[in-house]
Amino acid sequence: MTTFAPGPRLSPGADQTDTIIEIATWFYVHGWSQVRIAKALELDPSTVSRYLKRARDESIIRIEIRRPPRPTESLERELADRLKLGRVVVVPDGEDALTSVAIAGAEHLSGLLRSRSRLGVSWGNTLAAVVRYLRPGSVDRLTIAQMAGGLDDSGPGIQGHDLVRSLGSLFPASRLRYLHAPAIVDTPVIRDAIVSDRGVREALRVAAASEVALVGVGTVDEAATLVRGGHVTASDLRKLVEAGAIGNMNTRFFDAAGQVAGEVDRRTIALEWDALRAIPTVIAVAAGAHKAAAVAGAARTGVIDVLVTDDGLARALVV
Repeated sequence: MTTFAPGPRLSPGADQTDTIIEIATWFYVHGWSQVRIAKALELDPSTVSRYLKRARDESIIRIEIRRPPRPTESLERELADRLKLGRVVVVPDGEDALTSVAIAGAEHLSGLLRSRSRLGVSWGNTLAAVVRYLRPGSVDRLTIAQMAGGLDDSGPGIQGHDLVRSLGSLFPASRLRYLHAPAIVDTPVIRDAIVSDRGVREALRVAAASEVALVGVGTVDEAATLVRGGHVTASDLRKLVEAGAIGNMNTRFFDAAGQVAGEVDRRTIALEWDALRAIPTVIAVAAGAHKAAAVAGAARTGVIDVLVTDDGLARALVV
């Protein structure tokens, strides 16, 4: 035979603490509404509400919200341990890995930004997608700096200056710092001459002072954006492959061990490797299992603190 609880009752001579405990028990344990409890105890609903607030304020009750584990959490931990990263965020497989990763990247970045934060940004299709999914935030007065020289118009909307401008429109009263220089030039002598310019030096100094940085990870093949845009010539690509280059990050190339690869590095106008490593939080965003080797090499550079990626790429990295 089913029995039913008789409902809240106040014992004769009960003090306020007893009343609060009785009300809290029926509200939080038995799920009665405040109005129903008030009627049962012949109290005003506002009194019941006030007693429940006291129960919280005086720690008579403790509320714990526990999010159930995500299906990717064990994979995130395994990958962070394997790549020696501070954190890995893995989004489940979906129809569009780039979109899912970009949304997760935008959410992670938003959680780190505060008013007056200093943000450095690289360039590329993946980062452009992240910026598209950022919402105008409650923070303002950021310093947003371009970390690598600009490319031409072969990839409109994905260039560093495009992303800096877009970010500036999301966060009011932000200071925008553009790097008015090419990404890769013909010779180290030309590169040194451009970097000696006061404006370029100052732009790189501001970028190096970033607290948070956003980078993508590119591959070294004919499908890479730098190659398709003509910024890396066929001759350069061949030399990079011969030097063991396996990926690029912020326009700088590295090999499977995370070491600088190829002489293109001496012709590149972007934050130096040591300056990138010195930024407290560098978020790398990458999608697609075809980038597994590049992401593994990127992790070994010591630059990345947080990796945001998709399930397919994450599993390719732990096989």
